Amino acid sequence: MERDDQFWNIDTAAGQLLQALVFTHQPKNILEVGTSNGYSAILMAEIASQYGGHITTIEFHEKRIILAKNNLQKAGLLNLVTILQGDALEILHGFEKERFDFFFIDANKKQYGEYFKECMRLANHGAIIVADNTISHRHSLDSFFKELEIAKDLDVLESEIGTGLVIVKVKK
Repeated sequence: MERDDQFWNIDTAAGQLLQALVFTHQPKNILEVGTSNGYSAILMAEIASQYGGHITTIEFHEKRIILAKNNLQKAGLLNLVTILQGDALEILHGFEKERFDFFFIDANKKQYGEYFKECMRLANHGAIIVADNTISHRHSLDSFFKELEIAKDLDVLESEIGTGLVIVKVKK
């Protein structure tokens, strides 16, 4: 599947970094906040298919879910991805026993701070949290950067690749 700019897909270089992170860390349970048309889920699933990883992704819009399912089916990766429909924060708040090894945040920018807090709650030791658009939408991410400042037991890397990525390793 090719990137589709009308869906604000992660750019090519950032997508390659995302794949490299999945390849390096080989997370079994990946959580994506913001499915859109499935492009980033496909990137991660291409790597996760090599070692038995699984992706759970959350999307609010039904039309995007249909498109994502079609794209995942065409890529032969639909069996590696569970798509949950609804408000991301409500779904995240509903997770009680679920734990994840890798997170990719690329949804409602004003809620990044809340998404990050929930990801921290759901993170296994050594989990990786990646947030996209941290340069292009920095003006909308105050709550996210505030949460990064107060969070403990993290290694944080800000990358200027593409529209900006923040990569966090959870040490708890």
